[in-house]
Amino acid sequence: MKPLSVEEILSIDVYERDRCDLRKEATALRELRRFVLGESCVVIFENRTTVQYQVQEMLRVERQVSPERIALELSCFNMLIPGKNELSATLLLRIPEYREVDNVLQALSGITRECISIALGEEHIYATFDVDEDTLSCDIDVFYIRFPMTEEQVKRFMDPEVSVTLCANHEKCRAEVAIDAEARRSLLEDLRS
Repeated sequence: MKPLSVEEILSIDVYERDRCDLRKEATALRELRRFVLGESCVVIFENRTTVQYQVQEMLRVERQVSPERIALELSCFNMLIPGKNELSATLLLRIPEYREVDNVLQALSGITRECISIALGEEHIYATFDVDEDTLSCDIDVFYIRFPMTEEQVKRFMDPEVSVTLCANHEKCRAEVAIDAEARRSLLEDLRS
């Protein structure tokens, strides 16, 4: 999937004018691509639309308009856009009460070690994380993850006869959620781009 360019980012005036419609579209898309895994994890699959919405909102709040600043933001946010034959997502660790942050993060340590996957039937595609477990600090509750696939795995993902499930397999978070047909169609667009 092609990264966003500075030229694709709407001016603040244009964005403000169209914000209501763009927000509805982005919110609906994010909801379609959002999966809750047990009590601890939420996975939201990202694409160009979800990333552009985040960039536009941030620039709107910060009132940033310079092409240099937009380019700087895109250099960070474009990392969320999936590449060829991969899905990209944000993994959020749910922490219901602020005073429990340290306990929850400690309990979920090891989550980066083959605990989050997409199952194509019986075959698991494990998420790759943007950090190594060795450099992980106890205050990280948002991760950027990718599910790289081979051509054969992409074909299996496209096959409606093959079940596709998002899985968490950690001692403190064990869950499986089927990726329904509508969400699967949306994710297929990412894999084809």
